[in-house]
Amino acid sequence: VAAADAAPRGSLDGYTILVTDDEPDFVTFASAILEDHGARVLQAHSGEEAMETARREMPDLMTLDLSMPGTSGSEVFERMRRDPELGQLPIFIITGQPELRRLIYDRDVRSPEGYLDKPITEQGLLFNIRKALNVPH
Repeated sequence: VAAADAAPRGSLDGYTILVTDDEPDFVTFASAILEDHGARVLQAHSGEEAMETARREMPDLMTLDLSMPGTSGSEVFERMRRDPELGQLPIFIITGQPELRRLIYDRDVRSPEGYLDKPITEQGLLFNIRKALNVPH
């Protein structure tokens, strides 16, 4: 039986989630919540690191901040959607700049699996991540 099949309802056991944000406090906060609910959490603090980690680890879902130095989250989103290996990876946008949302939806690629504005709550994060992963909750 797969770990995700044997886990209690709402558990993230068996899922690997890549949390991507340039703010260390946010990465720590989101990672702790997801780990407390059974997920294996990977962390990236830049767009380039996110793409490298996603390619190496093939997580079940990635959270992505839009406003990061260097390669922006919107650029990472489009590059990943167009990538033959990473194109099907569920991506959940979490950002403190809601006005950047149009940078995602104006692109000619599949929309993200979800979207949350910062500040986030534990309940909001868990509900939306479970929904994106089709985990009963």
